[in-house]
Amino acid sequence: MSILGIDIGTTGTKVIVFSDEGKILKSAYLEYKLISPKPGWVEFDVNLMWEKIFNVIRMVNSEDLVKKDPVTSLSVSTVGESFTPIDKKGNTLYNTIYSTDSRSMKELGYIFTKISPSDLYNINGYPPGFISPLNKILWLKNNMPDIYSKTKKFLFTEDLLFHKLGIVDTKIDYSLCSRTLFFDIKNKKWSSKILNEFDINENLFSKPSPSGIEIGYVNKDIAENLGFTREVAVVTGGHDQPCAALGVGAIKDGIAADGMGTVECITTAMDKLVINNNMLNNNFSTQAHVISDIYVTLAYNLSSGSAIKWYIDVFADEEKKKAKEEGINIFEHIFSELTFEPSNLYLLPYFSASGTPYLDPKQRGTITGLSLATKKEDIFKALIEGLIFEIAFNIELAENSGVNIKELRAVGGGASSDYWLKLKSSILNKPIKRMDITEAGCLATMILAGKGTGKFSIEEAISDFIKVDREFHPDEEIRQMYLDNFERYKKIYWLVKNIY
Repeated sequence: MSILGIDIGTTGTKVIVFSDEGKILKSAYLEYKLISPKPGWVEFDVNLMWEKIFNVIRMVNSEDLVKKDPVTSLSVSTVGESFTPIDKKGNTLYNTIYSTDSRSMKELGYIFTKISPSDLYNINGYPPGFISPLNKILWLKNNMPDIYSKTKKFLFTEDLLFHKLGIVDTKIDYSLCSRTLFFDIKNKKWSSKILNEFDINENLFSKPSPSGIEIGYVNKDIAENLGFTREVAVVTGGHDQPCAALGVGAIKDGIAADGMGTVECITTAMDKLVINNNMLNNNFSTQAHVISDIYVTLAYNLSSGSAIKWYIDVFADEEKKKAKEEGINIFEHIFSELTFEPSNLYLLPYFSASGTPYLDPKQRGTITGLSLATKKEDIFKALIEGLIFEIAFNIELAENSGVNIKELRAVGGGASSDYWLKLKSSILNKPIKRMDITEAGCLATMILAGKGTGKFSIEEAISDFIKVDREFHPDEEIRQMYLDNFERYKKIYWLVKNIY
């Protein structure tokens, strides 16, 4: 019987039905959009979002291959900090408040008057900031008291799915708990110290649970409505980044998933908690993995694939025509023109604010070193160099904080470029494996669902389903050419910080 892997993301939901042997039977995707009712407010239209999520499940269940091999279990990968209040009848009381919503800055300041950032971090492993759910829940309590008083549960995207599938005793997995700012990561439970300080009842939240645990079955009426024809087991999933790490086999200390999509995120597996002042100062979270007794830390740049798209949209009309004539995509055409000689430019790739280590919402991208001899190809090369330098800087800071990083496993649009991965491997001085996987999140949730229902172990699934496409190793000659440029790059943020 087949397994349904669900990946609920920021801009849409992808679902894939896999056979027990890991073969893709059917996939589908539907988009939705974030809304901003007021400046600084960022929400999902909860009704529209869940209409799309359920429709995409119906789409795959309607396919003949799936009807012949019906779904009997499912799990889910979701965005991190988004939550929704529901009442005692199970109805939603307000839209889902998204991670980047910044309405609760006043509440965040208040939190710091009660518990210091370092004390919060030592309990939760999560650098406190505007994306934290704790301050947003306090905002609801202070500004929408009627909604707060009617709330029976605050459900995050994972346990909201479970609720909508008819699970009465909902659970939330440890990796998502780690994103709340009120989870005791060492003892794997809600922190009574933090919640009591702000008079928040822990019963407002689902019970924390490991990932890959069966928690019930889809309600029969709901199952029929969604096109399921067999009893479907529901299994706890995880936060999208740890799930992506599982999807590339990054479950052992020092193995890192490198998601090279719109945002680039390095998710490194760790066999112990790494919680110290260096980690906090660099905004590196330490959170539970979707694998028992393993943790992950995240380092990310908010502009990666989006910055490449910007370049192509602004500069590459001629290259688009040439690529079409050659019968290749524009991405492949532009990279084919590059050499490994360093550019004479420095580009700070903060096209949509900075990620770690600064988390500076005001900073913008910067190009320095332009001259009358500069060509647009030089700008593209500087962009690639800047994206690599930014990840190299994050990895350097993480390693100086006690994180072991031995190998990267790359997925996403950027990973399709041999040039990019070769240059990155050389600058980072680390091997990089390009994985033969397109949807690591859905694959991970398939693995969790299969593990939770006893179809196979995590180790068996990784051996059978996760494959490497190509390996890239450092070239010392290339590395030496870039060492000085990298050292200069690390100074640029502080030189231009006060401009914005």
